[in-house]
Amino acid sequence: MLLHRNQHEIVMSTSNGEIIFWDLRNNAANSIIPDPEGGPIHSLSIDPDVTSLAAVNSSGQLMVWSLNGNSVWKPLERYRCQVHPTYALKVQFSPDSTLLATCGADGKFKILKTADFSVVTSQKVSPSGLFWVWDCAFSADSRFLLTATSDGIARLWNLETGEVPVEYKGHQRAITCMAFRDQSLS
Repeated sequence: MLLHRNQHEIVMSTSNGEIIFWDLRNNAANSIIPDPEGGPIHSLSIDPDVTSLAAVNSSGQLMVWSLNGNSVWKPLERYRCQVHPTYALKVQFSPDSTLLATCGADGKFKILKTADFSVVTSQKVSPSGLFWVWDCAFSADSRFLLTATSDGIARLWNLETGEVPVEYKGHQRAITCMAFRDQSLS
């Protein structure tokens, strides 16, 4: 679930693949079902510029819509592709709105350019590729990505080099979600 930056619209998804746009001022809702066969929508993200809405679902699809004006009521589909062979679990825009990250049950995260949706990184989080990538978060400067995986390790990825300068170990079980806040020093 997301609160639009205008503070009066909520965007949420359901287990039947529906995306609901709720106007809190008028107590009214509008909905779309972007892929009736795709299963539940697992994650939603609105870019910081509030011009795009992205969603991922159980069939591994990424869907992106353009938002017009100061409202999400009438999104226009902009892009759709298969980003993971099975469950796509998370989608997240970068703070500078130039990148889009997806996480999946295939043990990978992918980074796409928002300008043309080309994949710039497709990275397995572990050599075996057996661990699901549940969640991710960008650093404030959009140069690093933090991932949460079912092997109990959170990893900080340098997106320019593909290296992992830091692994946060100590969890006994899967890390399925996280909250991360980073502040830009500039």
